[in-house]
Amino acid sequence: MPRSTACPFAAATALLVLLTTLFMFDCRSLTPPTKEKAAGLETTQTTPTPLPASPSESLTIAPLTVSAKPSPSTPETTMQTQELLPKNDERQATCKKNRPRVAIIIDDMGNHQQLGRQFLQLDLNLTFSFLPEAPYTTALQETAFQLGRDILVHLPMEPKNAAWNPEMEGLSVQDKPSRIRQKMARMLDAVPHAIGASNHMGSCFTEDAGTMRVVIESLRDRSLFFIDSYTTAASRGVATARQLGVPVAQRHVFLDNDREPQKICRQIDQLITLAKRQGSAIGIGHPNRAMFTALTQGNKEGLREVEIVGVHQMVQ
Repeated sequence: MPRSTACPFAAATALLVLLTTLFMFDCRSLTPPTKEKAAGLETTQTTPTPLPASPSESLTIAPLTVSAKPSPSTPETTMQTQELLPKNDERQATCKKNRPRVAIIIDDMGNHQQLGRQFLQLDLNLTFSFLPEAPYTTALQETAFQLGRDILVHLPMEPKNAAWNPEMEGLSVQDKPSRIRQKMARMLDAVPHAIGASNHMGSCFTEDAGTMRVVIESLRDRSLFFIDSYTTAASRGVATARQLGVPVAQRHVFLDNDREPQKICRQIDQLITLAKRQGSAIGIGHPNRAMFTALTQGNKEGLREVEIVGVHQMVQ
């Protein structure tokens, strides 16, 4: 073959071989991976499916499924949640604070052990006033203290009607100041967890400014407040306490003068209505079966519309 013809032919042949090689390499790169390689790729790029968790573990496992590299919005979302929670709590606290307040005092505690315990176990923030010489006062007032209830000493005082004289030795208008102080010390010592006192009976005694002054002074010496049961409109309890700078409050509604559950329920409704009208109200009941029934089966919806508080929140 002539030299001039051989050179172009060799060049064309070399170019053809090069193009063929490049074409075969590209085809190999486009060929799907083998099953083994595909499986290996899945194992590398996909997190293994976790084992099923028990219900108690679900809350712990859930955060672990979140990407280890959170999106930029995650911290901002968390901050917004943290800021909203206090605002919601504040709104709830404000609603609770703005509800009318009701204090329900259960007087004459200490005479009945079983019934007394049933009242103590009620899921209501009741206040309990204990007769100092009653047989179960010591044990029941200890239970009331453990439950965080307000505790009062229920001071027996002379009524106008001798037929209503308390069985225990009470305070009498005939007592000299020294005798009143002696009796007061004994009665207050009998209820060591008391934070205040109220009068038991006393329509005669509380009308006497002189004798009430001695009583209030005895309470002031122990930093106790006074709740006037207000058994007479002429009581000097509130006025005397204010003169001596002793915190005081006055009963508004007697709840169980008629010991029938339906009538007591109506009295509780009256107490709630009064609290809504003036912002707060104090009711007094006693540890009897009718009172217990009214508290457990009465107007629960109405009681939820007010805040039942310890009576110490009512004194001023």
